[in-house]
Amino acid sequence: MGLVDDLLARLTRRGGVVLALGGGGARGLAHLGVLEVLEQAKVPVAGVAGTSAGALVGAMWLALGSAQAVMQRWREFLATGLLKGLPDNPLSDAVSSRDSTLLTHARRLKRSAVVALALGRRSLVDPAELDKGLEFLLPEVTVHSLRLPFAAVAVDFTTGRPVSLRGGPLRTVVAASCSIPGVLPPYPLGARYLIDGGTVADVPVHQARELARRPVIAVDVSESLALDEGDTITMPRAIVRGATMTSRALLATVLRAANVTVRPDVGEFHWSEFGRFDELVAAGRAATEPVVGRIHELARP
Repeated sequence: MGLVDDLLARLTRRGGVVLALGGGGARGLAHLGVLEVLEQAKVPVAGVAGTSAGALVGAMWLALGSAQAVMQRWREFLATGLLKGLPDNPLSDAVSSRDSTLLTHARRLKRSAVVALALGRRSLVDPAELDKGLEFLLPEVTVHSLRLPFAAVAVDFTTGRPVSLRGGPLRTVVAASCSIPGVLPPYPLGARYLIDGGTVADVPVHQARELARRPVIAVDVSESLALDEGDTITMPRAIVRGATMTSRALLATVLRAANVTVRPDVGEFHWSEFGRFDELVAAGRAATEPVVGRIHELARP
C-alpha cells in the first residue's frame, strides 16, 4: 500500500466528513459561521477542498487552528483598508452590482474610451494586491504541513479543466484558486496558467471526495438570480444573467453528489461586501445549525 493510500485508509477508519467550500467573494465569509458550528458540535473533519473564497477560508482555518482565530485575522485585515480598491456596491440604475466588473467601471466613469482601454489590459486589479492580502491572511507554510488534507481548486486556462492543487506553498495555491478572470490575470504555476476555480467548479464536491473516502458536506454561497422586469433588462444584464443561469445549472448537477448541502442565505450579497462581515458569518451559522445533527451522524467512523 502506498503512502497516499495508507493515509486515506487511516482517515476512513477515523471517521469525519470532508468539506467542499464554494466560491463567492465576500459571501465566502459565511463559511466561518459554518465552521464555527461544526467546531462547537465537535464534528470531526477529514479534509477540506475549497474554491476561490472557499479555498482562502479553508486554508486559513487549517493553518490558524480555529474559526475564532480566522475571524480575528479577518477583522484585523479589514481594519487595514487593503480592500478599498475593490469596486463598491452602490451603482447606477442601468448597471447592477451583479454585472461584470469591466462594465461597472465603464459606466461609473461614463467614458466609452474606458471600455476600449480596458479591453487591452490584462486585468483590472494588480496581482500584487492579491499577494499583499494573502501575506496578511495566511502564514508562509506548505499545503503538506497542514493538519488535514487540503485542496485548492483552480481551472486550467488552456484546457478549461479543474485542477486540484494539493501540494506546494499555501499562498500560491490559494492565489491560483482566487484569480478571477478579468479581475486578475491567469496565475502562472509550472507550465500552466490557472484561473478561479469557480469558473467550472464553484463548489468542489468531486475534489473533496478525492481527499478522503468520507461523506462530503458542500457549502454553497453562490449568488441568487435577481428579480428583473423584462422591459428594464439591458444587453449587458441579459448577457451576465444568461451566464449565471448556465453556471447555476452546472452547480445543481455537482451538488447532487454531496451528502449534505448547506446554503447560507447570502445570495443577495454582492461579492465585494466584505464590510458586512458579521451578517455573513451569522448567515453561515443559521444555515448550519438545523443540519449539524445530520452531519454529526455522517461523521461517524
